[in-house]
Amino acid sequence: MNLHLPLHPTMDQRSLRTNVDLMILDYLLALSISGMVAVINKEKTPDEVNWLVEAAQNFCGLIAVHQVESPLPWDLDIKIRIFHLVNLFRAWEPPKDRTLDTFVPLSEVAMQFMDLCRQASETVSWNRWFDLGARFMTHAILEESTRLPEPLDRLRQWETKNNLIDAHWEVSRTFFLEHIPPPYGTAGPATREELDGLFPLSELESEFAGFVDDFMDVLDAPLLLQLEQGHLEGLTREDTCRIRDHCTRTL
Repeated sequence: MNLHLPLHPTMDQRSLRTNVDLMILDYLLALSISGMVAVINKEKTPDEVNWLVEAAQNFCGLIAVHQVESPLPWDLDIKIRIFHLVNLFRAWEPPKDRTLDTFVPLSEVAMQFMDLCRQASETVSWNRWFDLGARFMTHAILEESTRLPEPLDRLRQWETKNNLIDAHWEVSRTFFLEHIPPPYGTAGPATREELDGLFPLSELESEFAGFVDDFMDVLDAPLLLQLEQGHLEGLTREDTCRIRDHCTRTL
């Protein structure tokens, strides 16, 4: 994350506090996103990462209260959106017969995914973006079409008015719908068991987790994480160690 304001002795207290909060938030976002991806991959339990998620949410609130005068760094803003998206997805379960009062449909999660990728269209892989978006749509059809048709229709009609983006989305959408029976797709009749075998939920989870991991890899690593790992970008490991040792002595 590249901060807009340099840390120097003449910086006023409010600017200094804002910069420190941004660095802490960046660090917490990276850790909590990584932790939630591990939960999706069944490598960690929710209890192991919930405290990190709560801390990141609290710091998001702090930034809003501080009313940062300049816009957030682009990569930090993207990480906040990734954080909220992953948090929604890891909490999602098929609706079944339970109450829908606080339920966030998978199609709404997919809409946030599509909008996030559009904002980062120069960074993400378009093939993976539209493939994963179409997978989201397919699972929303399988899991929610009978109980939540309206958000599903909004996802199916998603467009940007950008001819190139919309054309890519149409190709991916059509490819997946060719394997889904009417009224949404064009395939022949199929049982739910056959469709579940063709589109296992575990595959969506794995593809989503891999996408998020790779997305985070191309964004700026948090300064605090770089310091913790002993290699600040642009500095040698020796210089980084000197800075870390100095910070430790002055705390």
